[in-house]
Amino acid sequence: MSTTAKAASNGSTDQAAAAVTTGQPERITGMAQVREAETYHAASVLNEAACEAERLCTAVYRAVTDAYFKDVRHNADSDGRTATETAESPEIRGKAEEALNCLHAAECYLRRLLTGYEPPF
Repeated sequence: MSTTAKAASNGSTDQAAAAVTTGQPERITGMAQVREAETYHAASVLNEAACEAERLCTAVYRAVTDAYFKDVRHNADSDGRTATETAESPEIRGKAEEALNCLHAAECYLRRLLTGYEPPF
C-alpha cells in the first residue's frame, strides 16, 4: 500500500496536510516519541514493582497467618514459632523489607507519571 502526500491549499506537501486529507494522524517524532517511550516504560516498571510487592506481602501474610492459626490451635509451626516470632524471623523480615523497597519504587514511578518529566535538553 502506498500513500501520496496531497498538496495543501497553499501548494505545500507537508505531512500535516497529508494527515488531514488521508485521515491518518501525524506520526510523532523526536522528543515526543522519546516521551511516549519513557511514559510506557515508567508505567511498566510501576506495574511490575507493585505486583512484586504484592507477591512478597502475600508470602509474609501467609507465613504469619499459618503460624498464628497453628498457635491458636496450640500447635506450633514446624519451627515452633509464634506468629510474632515468625514475623521477626530474618527470612520474613527480608521479604518485608524487599516488599517495602518495591513499594517505594512503585511510588517513585507513579510520581513520575503524575508530575511529568523535565526535558533532557
